[in-house]
Amino acid sequence: MYNPKDLANIERLCYQYINALELADLEALVLLFAANATVNSPIFGECSVRSFYSYVFRSISNRTIVLKNILLGMVSTNQVAIYLSYTRSVEDKGPATIDVVDLFDLTDDLSGFSSVNIIYDTAPIHGAFIDAKDCPQ
Repeated sequence: MYNPKDLANIERLCYQYINALELADLEALVLLFAANATVNSPIFGECSVRSFYSYVFRSISNRTIVLKNILLGMVSTNQVAIYLSYTRSVEDKGPATIDVVDLFDLTDDLSGFSSVNIIYDTAPIHGAFIDAKDCPQ
């Protein structure tokens, strides 16, 4: 299991991720991930961290995030999930809120993320990305 230092580091990573996402700080966000890390999203599938979040920051504005919980893996102890309420505007449309779970695989030394699987119901927002077929560039 986790020792107190590991727990504090994992919690810090989660808060840094949320802060970078909310501020659209691409460089701060990318630094939280291993060099070869990937994002798996319901809309685009698997993408590089930089290409996915570059697209998100270009196409989504007015984002606010409310953290609901941080969940630690009990079976796979190298995982952490954040459960959040994410309000944002997609491509200048009105704001909408979705509940999201970002499931992270942690690096072996727990110093960063090696991947993230973004989980949410796409039905309410899929129309905003109707032309999206491939990983954003």
